[in-house]
Order: sequence, then structure tokens, then C-alpha cells
Amino acid sequence: MEVLLFSDNPKLRLAFKVRGAFRLRSLGWKDFQREIAVPSVPALCYLDLATHPPWRLASVLRLIRARPQLSYGLVDRRGQQRDVARLFQEGAADYVDREALLAGVTAKRLLRVVSFLRTRRSEVPVGLPGGVGGRLLPSGTDWSEVTPEREYTFCLLFIELDGREEMEKKYGVKNLGIALASFRAFLESAVKPAHGRLWIWTGFGGIVLFPFSGADCPALGCLFRLVLFRHLYDVEESQFPNFLSYRLAMMIGNLTYTQANVGSVVSDSLNSVFHLGQEFAKPGQFCLTDEVLRFGHPALKEYFLEAGHFEGRRILRMRMPRHRRD
Repeated sequence: MEVLLFSDNPKLRLAFKVRGAFRLRSLGWKDFQREIAVPSVPALCYLDLATHPPWRLASVLRLIRARPQLSYGLVDRRGQQRDVARLFQEGAADYVDREALLAGVTAKRLLRVVSFLRTRRSEVPVGLPGGVGGRLLPSGTDWSEVTPEREYTFCLLFIELDGREEMEKKYGVKNLGIALASFRAFLESAVKPAHGRLWIWTGFGGIVLFPFSGADCPALGCLFRLVLFRHLYDVEESQFPNFLSYRLAMMIGNLTYTQANVGSVVSDSLNSVFHLGQEFAKPGQFCLTDEVLRFGHPALKEYFLEAGHFEGRRILRMRMPRHRRD
């Protein structure tokens, strides 16, 4: 998950000891509006109150709350905020005072923040935003019926390579770029039989859209191939020096399809599939909502196990094949 620290104090980033699934970017307040204007992936924003005029905080929070992909925490080393409970009631995910700052904002703390966000979202069952059981707007069996700038129901697939931080450290910019281009080509080829279209690319993964007719979900069979043929790609095509691991998450939902400025799209469904992939699915897992499985081929259902509930939805995960070692 991306962590954005907005502060005009360059030393503040030293208090953020993030690692693993979290990636820190330290930015000045002059970059705030540009960075949050078109968030392409969910992010946790930390706002340094000591380097920002207090009277402008309300407008900053309004901008963040208008973007479902963003959550926020406040860094208040001077104790400007007296009513901390109210901050959480109004949507804050974390509050870092002077004592907490001295202890350090660690990956362990960020995991607790993510867990808190997950609990808060699941307290109000949201069902499937704008999708099955709500307003169904079929996008068809292929892309021939889809018109840009109109809202449709799609199958949304989230995919992301595991171990991003390690890759960035070890592979070198040029080699990593070649390997990621190879992986992207593999992904686009794998989803093509089910009319999948890579809609958002984040560098290490992205979002694939599959047309949804409302009758069935052939994309699920396509995803089986993406899982089972992964090792063939590792052996025959991959430019990575090691075997790949990636997370997959799929759901059915509504969004406005656009071919330009994709990062500006605001969609509950898009936000939810990012959360499912980044916050719920574990490395190497394929998770989906029960709506997807209900519309998939009946023979595929036995390959999925209960995984729990997330944001008010029943989630299942695929049983992965076991490889015998002789």
C-alpha cells in the first residue's frame, strides 16, 4: 500500500519506518493537489499539521474524503487538535502525536491502521456497489456494445506482483523495466480469450476489465489459466530471475468506462477491488466475491474455499495446486 506523507519538514520522513507491503513517498504541501487529483491506487495520506495552516485543514480533508481511494491520518506533534475522538468520527484512520512520532510510525502500526479501516468498512454492509442485486448495466459479451464515458457493469480483476520492494532493490532499473514489460505482455495475452482489457497499469500490476452480460462470467475460466500457466510463463517467457508470485482479486461492479484520464475515475467498485487485492488477499492467492463464483462455470466451484467476509461481502479463495518434490 502506498503511504503519502505531506510535510514541508524533510526530516519528518525519518519517523516513518515502513517496509514490506508499504511504500513511503514524502511530498511537500505544494504537491498535495496534484498528487490527490488522480489517485490510481488506494493510498494512506499522512498530513503534517505543523507545516500547514490550521485554517486550511478543513478544505484539505474535503478533497481527500471526495476520493474513495484515499484514507488519511494526522501528524500532530504540537498538539493542535484537542478533540481527537472527533477526528476519528469524521473519518481519520490514524492520529500521530509527539509521543507516537518519537516511537516511530512502523509497519506494525500501519498494519493496525489497515485493520481498523477494514473493520470500519465492514460495519456497514455495502453489498455490491451498483452491481448484481442493484442496478445491472450489462456491458455485453465483448466490447462491441461498450461506449466510452458511459456506466456499465464489468468483471473487475486486480493483479499485483508480490515482492515489489525486493525487486526494486535487486534488479536494477533497466532489467526490471524489461521484466515488467514481459509480464504485462503475458497478462494481456492471458486475459484476451475472455475479452479482458488491461485498463489500469500501475507498473507491477493493475486492473483488467471483462465485459459482463449478466448471464455468466467466462472471465473466471480465463483466470484459472492465469493461475495454472504461471509456471509455464516462468520457464518459457519470464525475464525475472526467480519464480513469480502474484495476488489476484475479482468482483463484479459498476464504473464509468473511459479511455483517457483513467486515474480520475471515482468508483466504489474500483476502490473495493483494490482493497480486496491489497488488504485481504495474501501473497500468491486468488480471491473473489461469491457473485463472481455464482456466475462462473459450475464445475469450477469445487476449487474454491471460504475465506471470510470483507467490506460486507462473502469472499472465497482458490485452492492452489500442490507440486510434489521428488
